[in-house]
Amino acid sequence: MLKHKPPTQDTKTMKYLVCKKILLIFSILFLVSQMLYSQNEDDRWIFGIGFNAVDYFPTNVYGNGNPDGFFNEITNAEDHWNIGGPKISATRYLWNKLSAEGSISFNSITKFGEKIVPKVTYIGIDVNLQYNFMNPFSDFSIFALAGGGYTFAFYSGGTVNFGAGSKYWFGDKFGVGVQGMYKYNSEDYRLSPHFYYSLSLIYRLNGNGRSKKFLWRDGANCF
Repeated sequence: MLKHKPPTQDTKTMKYLVCKKILLIFSILFLVSQMLYSQNEDDRWIFGIGFNAVDYFPTNVYGNGNPDGFFNEITNAEDHWNIGGPKISATRYLWNKLSAEGSISFNSITKFGEKIVPKVTYIGIDVNLQYNFMNPFSDFSIFALAGGGYTFAFYSGGTVNFGAGSKYWFGDKFGVGVQGMYKYNSEDYRLSPHFYYSLSLIYRLNGNGRSKKFLWRDGANCF
């Protein structure tokens, strides 16, 4: 079982450096995306904004007041979830049934498992691959996700992410997306592993109508 030190509040200096790092990371990601993909009629971009929730309780984190370990009271939102926002995301269809999502999430942590703690700013930057089990352009899709990120909370550190989600389109352009994932870090970091959930309003560029077959870049139909 991993042992994590109890949380402490970040300093103002640390938060200033965090903001500078975030701006630098997103500037680099934007430039890379512009170089890799041209904006043309075949592009498949989805943008989203919504709420997120962070839960430290159903884990083996030291000091969270959970004696029963993983998944214990995982649905107890009232007592354990830190609900906040926004989450801002951009998803790019790649090929076959794969998509890539980059996101930044903001929250305020006041619940560390069973404990009430002084408010701590939470910032999560994540890049995940999504594997769709259905046609990614249909009205409804379910996907598994895996990837990594960097989170700033009581401490800062890298995470390995895995989870699942779904999208539902109620029009050519607009829909809703939900995700749930576990964000794990290694023993080299003091950042506490946690569960993360999000609910977003999503917008699709170049939406050409629901339930249609879209063409991939290689000309094959998307089934």
